[in-house]
Amino acid sequence: MELTVDEKLGIMETEYSIHADEKIREDVSAMCNLSQGIKDNTLVDVIINMYENNFTIDQIALATKKSVEEVKAIIEKRMPVLA
Repeated sequence: MELTVDEKLGIMETEYSIHADEKIREDVSAMCNLSQGIKDNTLVDVIINMYENNFTIDQIALATKKSVEEVKAIIEKRMPVLA
């Protein structure tokens, strides 16, 4: 389970006595967004790798906990079109 920005800030304040002013709130939010972006990109890379190694769309969806439609959209967006 991932913590929300507010939950993380609450921990900083209660456990470490770090007051979360607006600048700290912005920085924590940016860090959370960055980590989510990295996680999302890694999942896309895994899906493409599985597809290139002949996993079925259904297998990829099951392994990644994504819907078949989400997997298809990722593959269509990332795979080069051969002309």
